[in-house]
Amino acid sequence: MASRAWWVGVAVLAAACRQDQRAPVQMPAADSATVQVARAVADSLGEELMGLLAPAIERGGPALAIQVCADSAQVRTLRHWKNGIYIRRVSNRVRNVDDTPDALERRWLEQLAEAHQAGTLPEEFVEVIRAPDGTYELQYLRPILVDRRCLACHGDPATFIPEVRAVLAQRYPEDRATGYAVGDLRGAVSVRVPLPPRP
Repeated sequence: MASRAWWVGVAVLAAACRQDQRAPVQMPAADSATVQVARAVADSLGEELMGLLAPAIERGGPALAIQVCADSAQVRTLRHWKNGIYIRRVSNRVRNVDDTPDALERRWLEQLAEAHQAGTLPEEFVEVIRAPDGTYELQYLRPILVDRRCLACHGDPATFIPEVRAVLAQRYPEDRATGYAVGDLRGAVSVRVPLPPRP
């Protein structure tokens, strides 16, 4: 993974944006303080979800962790939506449909996937986006990589214990978030922070 230095996207969408889309614009250095806010929110959510799942794994293994995640992860995530800040985990291969990326998140995930394949994956990706109403937001993405602990429910389904297969079939019948190996790009934490009006 590349150094802590963040990427700034400067490409502008060639096609006109639909009303539910946002367009990227160049980010001035003055917005670096907002990056710190986005980092802190991403850190906080990550710590909270790990604090939720680790005890569940200890008590009941990966099957219980899946159920706890299904019941609580989205609720815990929404608690971080404060002061106009948006945060969620997104992936192009979702388990929970609520984690489906929007058009720009999908494009950024594709860019991260290309960087990962090239061995140049950054620790974070940052871009300022302009909404259809003329307001600005800072978009921050932090890649999520698969580690060994993830394989119990995100690896090869043929290796899953029966309890995991059963709970996935019950809670996520259209699950696409399997077949990963250690080090694969699973998705990203996506954060949007509102920015002050610009002249």
